[in-house]
Amino acid sequence: MRGIILALVFTLVGSEKYDPEPDFSSSKTYLYNYEGLTLNGLPEPGLARAGLRLSCKLEISGLSQRAHLLKIRSPQLEEYNGIWPRDPFIRASKLTQLITSCLTQPFKFEYSNGRVGNIYAPEDTPVTCVNLVRGILNLLQITIKKSQNAYDLQEAGIGGVCLTRYVIQEDRRSNRVSITKTKDLNNCQDKVVKDIGTTFIRPCPSCPLKEKIVKGTAAFTYKLKYADSGTLITEVVSQQVYQISPFNEPAGVAVMEARQELTLVEVKSEHVSPPEMQLQNCGGLPYHFPPLLLQMPIQLVKTKNPEQRIVETLQQVIQDNQQELHGDAPYKYLELIQLCRVASPDTLESVFKQFSDKPHHRVWLLSGIAMAGTIDSLKFLKLRIRKDDFKYIEALLAVSFALHLTKADGHTIAVAADLVTSSQLERIPMLRQIAYLGYGSMVNRHCSLASSCPSEALQPLHDFAAEAASKGNEDDIALALKAIGNAGEPASVKRILKFLPIFSSGASNFPVHIQVEAVMALRHIGLKDSRKVQDILLQIFVDHSLPPEVRMMACVVIFETGPALPLVTTMANVILKETNMQVASFVYSHMKALSRIGFPRFYNVSAACNIAIKLLSPKLDRLSFRYSKVIPLGGYYSEYQAGAFGNIFLMNSPRTMFPSALISSLIVNYAGAATSLLEVGVRAEGLTDIIRKQSIPFAEYSTYRKIKEIGKTLLGWRELPSENPVLSAYLKLFGQELAFADINKDIIQQAIKLVTGPADRHAWLKRVIHQIQSGIAERWILPLYSGEFRHIVPTTVGLPLEYSLYTTALAHATTRVEVKLSPPLSGDFRPSQWYESSLQLHADISPSIYSYTVAMMGINTEYFQSSIEIHAKLRVQAPLKFDAKIDMKEKSFKFVTTPCQQETEIAMGRHKAFAVSRNIGEPGTVKKIPVLPEGAGSSILKEHFKSSEKTSREGAVTKYSYGPEQELHHSTRGKTYTQAICVKVTRFGCQACFYRRARDASVLKNTYFHRLIGEHEAKIILKPARTDAAIDKIQLEIQAGSRAASKIIQVVTLESEEEEDSSPDDGVQTKLKKILGIENVFKVGNRTQRRKTQSLKKGKTQVTELRAEPSAKYPSSSSSSSSSSSSSSSPSGQKVKGQDPKDKTLQPRSRDESSSSSSKTSSSSSSSSKTSSKTSSSSSKTSSSSSNSEYSQAQGTPEIYQYRFKSAHTQEYPKKKVPGSSSVTSSSSSSSSSSSSSSSSSSSSSEDTDRAGSRPKFLGDSKAPELAVILRAFQNDKKLAGFQLVLYADLYSTRPRIQVFVSNITGSSTWKVCADASIINAHKAASYLKWGRDCRDYRISSEFVTGWFADHPAMQVKLEWPKVPSRVKSVAKWLYTFIPGAAYILGYSEIQHKNPSQQAKLIVALTSSRTFDVVAKLPELTIYNTALRIPLSLPVGPSLPASASSLQPPIWNFFSEAPSAVLEHLKARCSVSQDKITTFNEVQFNYSLPTNCYHILAQDCSPELKFLVMMKNAEEYADLKTINIKLGSHEIDMYPANGLLNLMVNGVETPVENVTYTSDFDASLMISSEKKGLSLVAPDYGIDKLYFDGRTFKVQVAFWMAGKTCGICGKYDAENKQEFQMPNGYVAKDAVSFAQSWILSEKPCAGACKLQRSLVKLEKTIRLQGEDSKCYPVEPVLRCVKGCSATETTPVSVGFHCLPADSAASLVEGQMKLDQKSEDIQDTIEAHTACSCEELQCIA
Repeated sequence: MRGIILALVFTLVGSEKYDPEPDFSSSKTYLYNYEGLTLNGLPEPGLARAGLRLSCKLEISGLSQRAHLLKIRSPQLEEYNGIWPRDPFIRASKLTQLITSCLTQPFKFEYSNGRVGNIYAPEDTPVTCVNLVRGILNLLQITIKKSQNAYDLQEAGIGGVCLTRYVIQEDRRSNRVSITKTKDLNNCQDKVVKDIGTTFIRPCPSCPLKEKIVKGTAAFTYKLKYADSGTLITEVVSQQVYQISPFNEPAGVAVMEARQELTLVEVKSEHVSPPEMQLQNCGGLPYHFPPLLLQMPIQLVKTKNPEQRIVETLQQVIQDNQQELHGDAPYKYLELIQLCRVASPDTLESVFKQFSDKPHHRVWLLSGIAMAGTIDSLKFLKLRIRKDDFKYIEALLAVSFALHLTKADGHTIAVAADLVTSSQLERIPMLRQIAYLGYGSMVNRHCSLASSCPSEALQPLHDFAAEAASKGNEDDIALALKAIGNAGEPASVKRILKFLPIFSSGASNFPVHIQVEAVMALRHIGLKDSRKVQDILLQIFVDHSLPPEVRMMACVVIFETGPALPLVTTMANVILKETNMQVASFVYSHMKALSRIGFPRFYNVSAACNIAIKLLSPKLDRLSFRYSKVIPLGGYYSEYQAGAFGNIFLMNSPRTMFPSALISSLIVNYAGAATSLLEVGVRAEGLTDIIRKQSIPFAEYSTYRKIKEIGKTLLGWRELPSENPVLSAYLKLFGQELAFADINKDIIQQAIKLVTGPADRHAWLKRVIHQIQSGIAERWILPLYSGEFRHIVPTTVGLPLEYSLYTTALAHATTRVEVKLSPPLSGDFRPSQWYESSLQLHADISPSIYSYTVAMMGINTEYFQSSIEIHAKLRVQAPLKFDAKIDMKEKSFKFVTTPCQQETEIAMGRHKAFAVSRNIGEPGTVKKIPVLPEGAGSSILKEHFKSSEKTSREGAVTKYSYGPEQELHHSTRGKTYTQAICVKVTRFGCQACFYRRARDASVLKNTYFHRLIGEHEAKIILKPARTDAAIDKIQLEIQAGSRAASKIIQVVTLESEEEEDSSPDDGVQTKLKKILGIENVFKVGNRTQRRKTQSLKKGKTQVTELRAEPSAKYPSSSSSSSSSSSSSSSPSGQKVKGQDPKDKTLQPRSRDESSSSSSKTSSSSSSSSKTSSKTSSSSSKTSSSSSNSEYSQAQGTPEIYQYRFKSAHTQEYPKKKVPGSSSVTSSSSSSSSSSSSSSSSSSSSSEDTDRAGSRPKFLGDSKAPELAVILRAFQNDKKLAGFQLVLYADLYSTRPRIQVFVSNITGSSTWKVCADASIINAHKAASYLKWGRDCRDYRISSEFVTGWFADHPAMQVKLEWPKVPSRVKSVAKWLYTFIPGAAYILGYSEIQHKNPSQQAKLIVALTSSRTFDVVAKLPELTIYNTALRIPLSLPVGPSLPASASSLQPPIWNFFSEAPSAVLEHLKARCSVSQDKITTFNEVQFNYSLPTNCYHILAQDCSPELKFLVMMKNAEEYADLKTINIKLGSHEIDMYPANGLLNLMVNGVETPVENVTYTSDFDASLMISSEKKGLSLVAPDYGIDKLYFDGRTFKVQVAFWMAGKTCGICGKYDAENKQEFQMPNGYVAKDAVSFAQSWILSEKPCAGACKLQRSLVKLEKTIRLQGEDSKCYPVEPVLRCVKGCSATETTPVSVGFHCLPADSAASLVEGQMKLDQKSEDIQDTIEAHTACSCEELQCIA
């Protein structure tokens, strides 16, 4: 026992002897070897990498117990740029010399118990060197817990305070300790990171690590040794890995690997004295970024003497880009931007003075300064603007780019505030607008980095808003709100609330668009303080008195703040009781759109909306286009953690039929981060007032004052506020508004005057005209954009790892234009005279755009760069040299250009990945090799998969059949693909070639990222093609009108031997047919027709009908119905001689029977009657079956695709049935009934018509061509080559038709294209396209027929392709493979069904005015869907009326009248028939008009007060009505008297028999007799038609009257729930109260109406809230005047305001203010409708 106790004592004493926390003795010096390296690239071996290695010796000496001295000896830097791991590191001697000067200086650091404290370095030591020291000292950072061997903690390091896990293993025997430390660099409390250009990208902190594309970790291994002097670190090895997966693929990554090794070499016992130089505190261990990150990671530019470098760069750029953009122009532009960043204001001023008078140098310089984004560049721009040194466009671009790109801090904010408030900007409204918007964006960037936004930054915006509000300047108020919205700071909420109605008493006076802007200004604030914004906007949303547009925008902003489920449910509950259908429809559709979004950021909102919409009625989803909606677009791909989601907000207003505001936004989600990439908004208000006639002086008419006086008699009536016509639009990028424009009425009127007025009134237009006449020779070059996105994190080595993306674009154009006008323009020239002029134009234009993008991953310091870079270039140019002549009067256009004379690159795209190394010691040398070396993929394949490579490669290459004009080539070396496709147009001496070359690393791993790594190049090149004869020029000539035929003839005359004299008119058409080869085309058709006719005369068959078998499972879907529907026959009801009335098979078919018949046609003239009898027998057997099974009750309801389409064409024009003959029908054959010599004259007439409609008919026989287009090439041998197109049109006949013929100009070729489209009758249209030799080789035809489908009105489109080229078939088959998948995504049902292989049908059936069914019958597949919604209501009836005769225009022609019928159906109508009233919004109710009192039926309530329509019961007739119409200078009465309807205009009676009263004074008016009544048409007043016959009243108003009417007919605003709106704006409780509120009261003794509105106390006592109350109505009811008693009454619902019964207060009738009294209860009282006035006393 004693031995055990003694052993334990020694053990405890030994364990306490050694402190496990490492430390350095103050009397010793420790020598270490250190090596640190970084490597960037893909993890696979055999690919190129770029890296850097630092090796040195370290001396650590103790100065005190905590302070230690670090000396770095013999530093050596080596670069790696080669194939890993084959190639070695290469020593960088010059770089080592530069780094040695700072690294070899003494550094002091604090160190105690394994933790590094502050670091001290000599003054002016570069930050890069200090950070390298931090990387070394980071190895010494260790936190040991004596009581635990495995633990987690948040430990500070060079990368910040991150989660660290320790595992300690102790070896007591050897007194050594092994410690493993790992860091999770994605889980940090305080991570060291810097982002540039990503202010407006919102990360998702709650998203899992899997969704982050950049992930990192670090591992450290320590070996410690216990010694008498303390625990000593003998060896440290660290390894850090950062990986980036751009497409979120586990295997598709690029890595940065950092390694460190620290090894103890020797320990010396010596005391070191502190350094004599002064050392400054550089902070702790965490990495420090330089104060200014001016160094771009893709360039290493020496910044000494920046003025000289800027001058040299400018001169080189101008010299290299004289004629076209040089290949390195974008790269030089980025270098210029970098030099401008380090230049001082004096330097910039000096350079500007040198080049201010050189336009091209000036453009490059100003663009570089604006893009630099430094405070010095901003100061320079401010000074230049104050001195008015900039042109208008220069100032706009410079200020816009500078304010949006400049780094935002306290100093730049002050400079920018001084700029935007300068007086120079006041004179230029557009510049001032852009400046304030840019300043707001700068404030946003500045305050996003600070905990609180300084008031000094926001003060200019707040002052601007206050000043604008005090002056009432709406334009400035809108600008201030937009700028404050860009800033997005919660401190601005109080200023915004001043423009919102609920929170400010005067805000209701602002226009609606100002209130909408105030709501939108809260969008960015809601992202920072969502609770406050939600509370504000919820109050706006629930307030029904606010305009719908304001409430809808409040809804949009609330959902952008990410509301929780309770708030979303609250909004849904509000919608349940919502009376405004615009708001209800918008919110429902918005919730539905959000419920489908798949972005991780919006998961909570999506789930909340998915629950909330269950509370709402699905009827809201079926509202028409009149209601506001949200249309979602886009999708999310969770596999790649990327997606785009767009919304189209359609906001309607009561005064418009169509959306008055449209906002389209696009949100992009990538790797868990989201940003509002693009948003475009357009708002239109009152534009209809500009479109319609505006010169009518409505306010000067006598009825205007009368209508206004009548309105005063109505309780609370007031006219609608006037609208200021405006068209506004704005543009936002990354959530920041860049610019907006408002086009008001004044601007539009000025534009109209500009177009119609003389040019000399506008000096700038005169200068433009003069410039055009004198010619233009200019060269423009404009840097369009330079974007910069950077993400920087430190590595354990102490170097910054950067992921960055740079992009820039340049536009270049050279233009030489000469213009000649005939006649020459004079001083009083009007722009409208262009239509009478002839213009000759000679132009040589060469525009081009060059885009350059670099994506980079690697190390970037001011001394060296080591990275992987992907360079992408895109260049597009379109050089064009031509002569053109435009003669507007002659309707001709001629374009002449030269053929391809040299190889021209039209488009080029290239991208390639490189491993790049740069160092400042060798500034002109860049080490750059491709990441994917030559043969990297092929060597692997050949070694392992040599035998199968050939087979797989051969199978992978698609075999295409190319003609002699195309070539395709594939290279089979490894994974290198080369492709060349050329399309030659030998007639014009040109060929277009597409070249593609691709090498990637997908052979290593098949990921998108590995496909990106390598080299990809594609080009489109135009180059000359070999021709038989040289081509001088190419000419395109277009001639319309009467001269079209002469152009065609002239062309052919040049190449023919005919005389040049013009042919007579009779020979023109014959010559045209010969020229175009049309004669041969129609000869073929006629020969075929004659053969068919002869065959019909010889053959005898019997017409029978095919009926469905009774055992059929579902109705037949035979294609014969479409065949029969295309034939023409005599009208129904006509008889054919020889028909046997006893033959039951020939009885007319009922509607329920099949409308299609199957017929067999013998193509040979020798067909036997035996064959015919067999056909007849078979047909008879089929026809004897039962009726169509689609209506069979036993089989149940069939699927929609099982029904058969019934053509209205075949029912309106049924085929004739003649005994002994067969009716052979097809789309191109005529009726066979013409073979009977005994046919009646009517039958013959019908047959002639059918024959004329079915035979090919050349319109040129009776019509001149409408258009001629000639494309030809002029050759040296005087031969013409090319094509000519002729268009014939017959649009105004009973059968409109268009024909197009394309033929070869040369007579040797018979290749032609023929197209024909015609409307056969009211229900059928057909077209075809034929091409080949004489248009006989290939054919595609289509047919459009209206009819019925499953007893619903329907239309069928049939497409047939009897013969098409094999290449067209292959493309069609490829497209066909996508149809099933697309149908499934769209929710369509599919069924495998064997349909005709060369035919497709699409049937659309209108099942109601708002729904339709669709059936698409494709070869081997049928797709269908039912109950699809239509955004608008269509006029759907049981059937379409048939025309009386095929020779006359149809009564209801679908093709000509359907569009107008739809528009007419959309117009509002109000009707009164007896006691039934239908309002404009189609709300119906019953109401009996009180005796002798006028009611206002319909009135224009806009400020123009254009019309008023009143109605009352006729005095002598109980069931008849009288109306009074006031419009313009007319007062019109229509009333019954003596059993007739009388008309009185302005007190003068007018006879009503065939009356036609017109007035064209200012505004048109026409009154005419119609049926049994009178019709009034006054379109300028807004009345399309008014009809009245004494019993029935109907009125239809124009589209632009939407939301502007009032009266019993309603407001025409589609708000059904608010239909009973009284004159005071409140909604009545029932129809009777509503109608009575529009009664016109009269003086008791002056008029016949004895009813007046009175407040009537409720006679009974009400028990309210536990006490007796007396109640008074809050609105008056109709009562007989004093002295009259009621003879008829009706109950009405009224609201009452109650007071305690014992209250002394009393509501006096004349003093009651209705809008200030609350409604406590609702009760029913009696309203008087008729009075007896026996006791009425009137003073004579």
